[in-house]
Amino acid sequence: MNRRLILKPRREISIRRGHPWVFSGAIAREEGDSESEEADIVSSSGEFLGRATYHGRSEIRARLYDTHPSARLDEQGIHARLCAARDRRRNWLGLPEEPAGERLVFSESDGLPGLIVDRYGAALVVQLLTGFMDRRREMIFRIMEREWPSALLLERSEGDLLVHEGVTPRTAVWKGEAPEELEFCENGLRFHADWRTGHKTGFYLDQRTARAAVARWIAAGGTKRLLDVCAYTGAFSLVARRAGAQEIVAMDSSAHAKEGALRHWHANALGEGLSYRVENAFEALRAMGRLGERFDAIVLDPPKLAPNRASLARALRAYKDLNLHACRLLKPGGLLFSFCCSGLVSRELFLKVLEGAARDAGRPLRLLEHLSQSPDHPVKPGFEESEYLKGFVMGA
Repeated sequence: MNRRLILKPRREISIRRGHPWVFSGAIAREEGDSESEEADIVSSSGEFLGRATYHGRSEIRARLYDTHPSARLDEQGIHARLCAARDRRRNWLGLPEEPAGERLVFSESDGLPGLIVDRYGAALVVQLLTGFMDRRREMIFRIMEREWPSALLLERSEGDLLVHEGVTPRTAVWKGEAPEELEFCENGLRFHADWRTGHKTGFYLDQRTARAAVARWIAAGGTKRLLDVCAYTGAFSLVARRAGAQEIVAMDSSAHAKEGALRHWHANALGEGLSYRVENAFEALRAMGRLGERFDAIVLDPPKLAPNRASLARALRAYKDLNLHACRLLKPGGLLFSFCCSGLVSRELFLKVLEGAARDAGRPLRLLEHLSQSPDHPVKPGFEESEYLKGFVMGA
C-alpha cells in the first residue's frame, strides 16, 4: 500500500485551488508504506487529491506534482517531465538567441518539485533543492546526458531546504571542463554567469523581460541620469545605457559584484558613463537625499528580504524605507522601477507598500506597468509563491 497522508478537515481547500504544498500541521495521520518517498494525498473524507514527494524532516511535509493516481517520479517519470518542460518553452518562446540564458525547469511549476535547470549557452546548471531530488541525482544527470549529449553539465545545489533535510550543499562538475564563468547573451548583450559563487545559479535570468521593459521606458522617455540600486553585476545598468541613459550611478554592498559589473560593461564596449559605488543601499539613499541628488529614473531591485514568515514584518518596513527614499530622489516626471523577489509578499501587498512610501515621501506616484518574472519561470495558478518576483513601473 502506498504511503498515504490523510488531511485534517478543510485542509484540502488550498490543494484544490492548485497549491502544491502540504504542511505538517495539515496532516491528521499517515498510513501505508512508511519507507516510500512518494505519497498519496487524501482528504479527510477519503478523496484522492494527488501524488506528492515526501519530506519527513521538513515543515513542508509533501509537495504535489500530479493529480493522477498512477503518476510516479521514477526515471521514466522524471525523463518525461524534463522533456515536456523543455518542449513547452520551445512552443511558448521559440528558439532563443545563441548562446542563450534561460530556465529550462522551474520546480513545482513544471511538476518537478525541488529541481531547477538553467541554461547558459552550452552549459546546464542543475539545482537540487530537496532531499528527494538529491537522492535521484545520478538518475537526473543520466537523463540529461541522453537529452543534451553535447552540454556541459554542472551542479549548484544549496539552500535552507537542503540543510533542513540533512543534505550537504554541493557545487560540482558532472560532465565536461567548466570555466569559472559561463558566457551567454541576452537581447544582444554579452553576460557572464558566476555559476560557482554567484547568486542563484550565477545570474538573475528571471529579470530578462523586466530588463527589456526598463530599456523600452528609458528609450521612450529620454532618461539622462539613472540610479541602479542593489545593482549586483549591473544588468539593468547595461540595458539602460544601451537604451540611451547618459549617466548611470550603480550601487551594491558587494565589491565582488562591482568587479562583475565593470567586466560586463567593458565586454559590451559601452564607453564612459558608469559610476559604481560599493555602499549599503539604505544608508546611501539617505545620504544622496541630504546632498540633493536627483535622478530621471531609479531601478530598485533588492535581494529577498523576507525568506520566512518570521521576517515578513521587518522586510515590509525595509521595502518601504528603500522606496520612500528612492521617491525623494526622483525628479518630477521621473520613473521608478521597483521590484520585490520575496515570495511571501504578494503583488497586492507590495503595491500597498509602494503607495505608503510615496505618500510618506510626499511624492505621489502613478502605476504605469506591472512586471513579473520572465515566462521561462512560469507561474502556477493557485500557488502564490511561484510568482515570487513582482515589479511595478511607477511615474512620479
